[in-house]
Amino acid sequence: MRQVLIGIGIVVIVMSIVFAQTDNHSAAPGASKSLADVRRAIAEGNQKWSEGWGKGDAAMVAAIFADDGVQLSSGGKVFKGPQQISDHQKAEMQSADPGVKVSVTTATVWLDGDTAYETGKYKYEYAEKGKPGVDEGQYVTIWKHQKDGSWKLSMDMGVPQK
Repeated sequence: MRQVLIGIGIVVIVMSIVFAQTDNHSAAPGASKSLADVRRAIAEGNQKWSEGWGKGDAAMVAAIFADDGVQLSSGGKVFKGPQQISDHQKAEMQSADPGVKVSVTTATVWLDGDTAYETGKYKYEYAEKGKPGVDEGQYVTIWKHQKDGSWKLSMDMGVPQK
């Protein structure tokens, strides 16, 4: 229970800092930023995440991140940019047998200009040396609208259930 409360506290602190630092940029001409469009883009990104894990393709997962994107690990490490994120994802993928099944369920999306905040639940079902395992928890992500009209992950942080 204490770890859950600590995880929730971390999420609240991160979201407070992020909201305080939010910077609105102008959108690309003709780019739509309705909440429905953003939710659709996030769902596509989450689908690519799940597919990348299923294929064992770390580069596919890293491609969802913006050039300045960061991934915060539950162990306290920060991975910056697609290359570090890809290397981290590859190492994680190699620790499990092929065929990891990942489900990502978005709970809430907030839209503030060119920034979208998402919370939800994740679940990884895998085998490690033939033994089945499950890793699940909650997450917070920040998505940024890019100049080309796409949405990319700016920050990803999972809070595992223990």
